[in-house]
Amino acid sequence: MAAAKASSSRCDVLTIGSDLAAFVAALDCARIGLKVDLWIPKDADFSGPAEFSHRGGIVAAVLDDLGVDYEIVIPVKGEEEICGIPANPFSPAVRSAVGWSGAWRIYLDRIKPVLTIGNETNLGTLVSQRLGEAALTKLVNPVTTQRYGYLAQELTVDAVAPGLAQALTRGGSLSNAVVELMLADHRIVERVVVSGGQQAILDAVIAKMDYFAEKVTRVADPTKKLASGWKKAGVILADFGDVSIPEDIDPERIAGVGISTKSPGLESAIPASQHAALGMRRVLLSDPEKPPIGTLSFEG
Repeated sequence: MAAAKASSSRCDVLTIGSDLAAFVAALDCARIGLKVDLWIPKDADFSGPAEFSHRGGIVAAVLDDLGVDYEIVIPVKGEEEICGIPANPFSPAVRSAVGWSGAWRIYLDRIKPVLTIGNETNLGTLVSQRLGEAALTKLVNPVTTQRYGYLAQELTVDAVAPGLAQALTRGGSLSNAVVELMLADHRIVERVVVSGGQQAILDAVIAKMDYFAEKVTRVADPTKKLASGWKKAGVILADFGDVSIPEDIDPERIAGVGISTKSPGLESAIPASQHAALGMRRVLLSDPEKPPIGTLSFEG
């Protein structure tokens, strides 16, 4: 009886984070029958606006599932951009931001050899060298800061604009690359805007977790609490950023979720969380002290 009591008080998955990808990871695990605790840092700010890329329709599908109202904002024809990189170097918005000289500097990218800077992976470096400093500071950085919370210099190209580097090689310039990706999927230049902001998303997540009878807790310092109480969790899903993991935690039972400088795009983080949730079943089955529960019993 004592062993059963200890097992029932233990969660299968502990999720730590304050962004949509971390929330989805917790919900995905709850849906497959796992007992989940979601820790949200107390200092997390949900008062701001919520705006995402519509790439692939992934974020919109998640918001539909949560029951959160949103609007798809379609850019004016000729004003399309990806991470602030314009499809049209001479659009009114571009000329207003960087002037005619800055617009001509962006246009010069179309006659600049692609191989002059090699295979650049840093978004900020790529933009400054291909389009100029004015484009970086006045077009790209304002967009990446609003959408991801980071300057372009802190982001990789593939993290926020998958396929852009390859399209650059084919099209010969960043603006042509934007046009190519836009023609392949028009949603890539559209935005998903939540009128209720981050708070609306948080409220919907809490309601969903309540539906699954799972816990959502505001924690002053999740890493300190984790250091002392992690053994109550079978698996940990977390967005630790640069915080070091306590030495006594088994790295095999930790999976990364959420926004980071390596993977800030929710479009990639959300599918990753779904794969992680399915993987949790296999990890838990490898624990001899934890019998299968719920859908776990159907794993072969």
